[in-house]
Amino acid sequence: MKKNIFYLIGIILLMVSCYPDDTMYYEDTDLVYTNYTETFDFAGKGTYAMPDKIVKVTGELAEGQTPEYVQEPYNTQILDKIESNMTALGWTKVNDAEAADLALMPAVWTNTTVVYWYDYWCWYDYYYCGWGYYYPYYTSYTTGTMVMFLVASGDEYIEPFNVWSAAINGLLSGSYDLTRVTQAIDQAFKQSPYLDTK
Repeated sequence: MKKNIFYLIGIILLMVSCYPDDTMYYEDTDLVYTNYTETFDFAGKGTYAMPDKIVKVTGELAEGQTPEYVQEPYNTQILDKIESNMTALGWTKVNDAEAADLALMPAVWTNTTVVYWYDYWCWYDYYYCGWGYYYPYYTSYTTGTMVMFLVASGDEYIEPFNVWSAAINGLLSGSYDLTRVTQAIDQAFKQSPYLDTK
């Protein structure tokens, strides 16, 4: 499972590095990536468990601090959208994680990009500038990544392992735009037809 997570993180970093320099709108940064274990029999499964909170991955979390979660009403709205997509694919959500065929684990984190540039202001003629100064400009934008993992566990497996991954990049631009979030979640499931159990 660790190998799959590191692979997914590498893909996300590659996705972020591909942003054009002239990114002007948050919508320009929206990307959806999915991957799955081809040998896993999704059709032979039918139940999943999912937590009722979406954890925010932060540096503090890595140091053992109390985790942060996506605030309401966004948390519930995002989880409801995930559940509706799973239901449409024939999955049944159960409360007992140990009794479920799979566990669906969502998480988010944010990244702020700052771009600097300088302009030289002259006090006199352009060609004979005289005194002047460089004036710094900067702009910044915050993007966010949401990941979803379907994890298989149980007596038939030596250890839990990831059978489906989705990375949705560009969503969390400071304030959650639920239309973009739900569209991206729909897209992640749309491009994963192998999850259909019907």
